[in-house]
Amino acid sequence: MHQYTLYSHYVTIALYAAALLSTPLVQRRALIPISLAFTGFAVQLALLIVRWVSAGFLPVTGLFSTLHFLTIFAVGITLYFAIRYKAARLLPATMLVTLLALWKAGQGDMNLAPLTPALDTPLFFLHVSTSFAAYGLFEVGAIVALYRLAGLPASTNGMERRMLDECIYIGYILFSWCMIAGSLWAYLAWGSYWTWRIKGLWSTLLWFYYSGLIHVRNRPRWQNTPINLLTIAGFGLVLFTFLGLGLLFETSHPLK
Repeated sequence: MHQYTLYSHYVTIALYAAALLSTPLVQRRALIPISLAFTGFAVQLALLIVRWVSAGFLPVTGLFSTLHFLTIFAVGITLYFAIRYKAARLLPATMLVTLLALWKAGQGDMNLAPLTPALDTPLFFLHVSTSFAAYGLFEVGAIVALYRLAGLPASTNGMERRMLDECIYIGYILFSWCMIAGSLWAYLAWGSYWTWRIKGLWSTLLWFYYSGLIHVRNRPRWQNTPINLLTIAGFGLVLFTFLGLGLLFETSHPLK
């Protein structure tokens, strides 16, 4: 399993790097970078499924597994936008962020650790799946906002604002489900729906941040630059909650 994981990891990196290098063709032959990115996505998804079947549970604990899980969602969402909204121009930025994440993932432990009893519940699967789907949407939303801020077209038919709204709105719904499932899971694991553990505290702050973003996204004075800056800052908060807390503080949360 370790050899297969290592091989798939580096094949995925090679395919995403090739997609990034082929992005000058986006203007004329978008199918080439899209095909390369889709092939890398398929290899990465196959790796997740094989590790899932081998372990008997969703492998999303530890740096290697969590970063792979996050990038699967980010790349999948970008490919969806590239096909539906002709937004292949998003690929260079997504591929760059993904390659950095996979480089960092390679520094983590690739071995599958046994699942602790506290995590052996469908609520954990729901909590993790919805949180990383939301993180992936927030990441792509931040990339779209960055394009808008720089005045760069992300879509050939002007669908940047619609993509931004979908990322924020659907991401918020999924993250809300993540918080609900996480509270129920916490009750089963620790006997309380809420504790003052730092991961839960920052996740709650993140939920309130995107709640505010949802409320101001259609206000006239918050359009264009303000909403773009807020979306980018929101993903910065996601990165701190997801990665920064585990690096700077002691936390018992498994997704660190």
